[in-house]
Amino acid sequence: MKCMPLFIILITVLAFPSSAQSKGLQDATVPETLRSIPLQAFAEMYADADPSIDVEELEDNGSAPLFSPAEGQVIWVGASRPVTWLRFKIPEGLRPGSAQDGAGEKSGAVSSSPYPEWLLIVKPSFSIILDHIDFYVPKSEGGFANFSTGALQKAFPGESLSRYFVFQLPPAAYTDEYCYLRLSSAIDVKVEIFLETSLSRGAQDKKDFLLYGVLFGVLVAMLLYSLALFFSLKDKSYLFYSMYIISAGLWLFFLQGFAKAIFGQNPGTDQIMLWFWVGSMLVWGSVFVAYFLRLKDGLAALNRLVLVLGTLGAVVSVAGLLKWYDIAFSLSHYLGIILPILGTATALIRLIQGFPSSLYFFIAWVFLGIGGLVFAFMGLKLLPVNYWTVNSSAIGVALQSVLLLMALSDRFRRMESETERLEKMQANYEARNLTDEATGLPNKRFLMAELDDLLEKAKQNKTLLSLLLVDVDNYRSLSDSLGSTRAEDVMVSLAFIAKSSTRGNDRVCSLGGDRLAVILPSTGAEAALKAAERIRERFALEGFHSKVSEGHTSDSLAITVSIGVAESTREDSRDSLLDRSDRAVNEAKSQGKNRSLYFRSSA
Repeated sequence: MKCMPLFIILITVLAFPSSAQSKGLQDATVPETLRSIPLQAFAEMYADADPSIDVEELEDNGSAPLFSPAEGQVIWVGASRPVTWLRFKIPEGLRPGSAQDGAGEKSGAVSSSPYPEWLLIVKPSFSIILDHIDFYVPKSEGGFANFSTGALQKAFPGESLSRYFVFQLPPAAYTDEYCYLRLSSAIDVKVEIFLETSLSRGAQDKKDFLLYGVLFGVLVAMLLYSLALFFSLKDKSYLFYSMYIISAGLWLFFLQGFAKAIFGQNPGTDQIMLWFWVGSMLVWGSVFVAYFLRLKDGLAALNRLVLVLGTLGAVVSVAGLLKWYDIAFSLSHYLGIILPILGTATALIRLIQGFPSSLYFFIAWVFLGIGGLVFAFMGLKLLPVNYWTVNSSAIGVALQSVLLLMALSDRFRRMESETERLEKMQANYEARNLTDEATGLPNKRFLMAELDDLLEKAKQNKTLLSLLLVDVDNYRSLSDSLGSTRAEDVMVSLAFIAKSSTRGNDRVCSLGGDRLAVILPSTGAEAALKAAERIRERFALEGFHSKVSEGHTSDSLAITVSIGVAESTREDSRDSLLDRSDRAVNEAKSQGKNRSLYFRSSA
């Protein structure tokens, strides 16, 4: 399997960030400047909050126990829990020596304090799903400074480009007053919140870009290869696969927040693109399944079902464009469960039926099915949100794409093999169609085409050309006395002598029955007559001797030929040249046979 190294590379790279991150959190020798601390360790949470309540009301509400310790709780926001609040104070051990020493005074500033510069990282499972984030920092004169961001609003001034949402803690955040964080979303999303140093965040961003750089690089390479095959072979399977790869790659690009990290936040647009491309991926995946496995030829009912699912994928894209995100979310997740299962089952049926290349196809859909199911179940809250569930779709798409390309490559190899077989059959058919079966020489059809071509070349180049017509003397009586099979042996012997007595570029052809024709390019009448005599004399001496069977030996039977020679002129056509050589043969026979005779043109 030529693509097996890609599996090893992908799995190794996918596993690396997770293991490295885990080790970094547990290793006590990691420097202070690389620390990452979950906010839940010291924050309080107010889940399922009243959407209308604001930060001033929360601060003034000292009697009602709205907040409870966040440690051990999962932070969810979405349709059933649209707003969640968190409040926290930075622990003493994490604060700079003085809140007035200017640490973190503006985005990008480097603190002169020996303490690390802390960033507040809001990390939703998918950054373009979390609609609104408001970070409230108390002011010394009262009230709060508000830093607002989220998928459906513009970034606040100075916000860092990142896959997630990054707040640099201002000096006021290091006081004994509470900071507040308000999260809201119309679609369910799990949120993790950390305090991280800028070095820690930078290192993790590098790992993420390395991981997905490899993934997107593999997808681009496979896309270019499949497009090259499509333009070369004109097989729509490669086009549909290319469209699937484009859709899957762009879906992951928006889903994993790389569009946000590279181009900045585009409120609403990122979400539209997310649903548009996941719907497009479902459409082209369905079309590719139906077309590659030729379902309409053997599994018509499954073909219709797969195409119906593809149509529903188009509905997801339209719902995304119309900002009907609830419909797009639900439909895409259920299709993400149904389509991989159906694709796997369909591939298995075709594999059992012996459909070519279906093994790779089946394994590919198994990988996508596992990744898709894990991702969909996570979205429906049936599985926990973690590194592997969040990246299950990326892993599944990457492995599936490699295997689908292997299936397409296998089809390409089979097509090449089949094309080669057909070309051999065609060449064999053409050879049989232009070959005399008895002698193995080119037949009359070949002679006519070749004579036309060589006559035209002789006229253009002003060169000579001669034609010999070789006729076996008394052939009919020979056939009667020897039998048709033995008479054919006479022609085989004559063919061998004619070929071995002429040049490599001369054409010896069979006219059927008792005649051969020899085309002599760049040859005048005198040289042609000498060539005719070589054939005649050699055949008379060694051409054919037969002994009567049934145990009775008879005298050897000598067989002779008569040969007519004609030289072409500028006025000659194929038919006129053949006619003169035929008249020369007839004249040779009338003069006693077993001779060569040159027939001059009347012109």
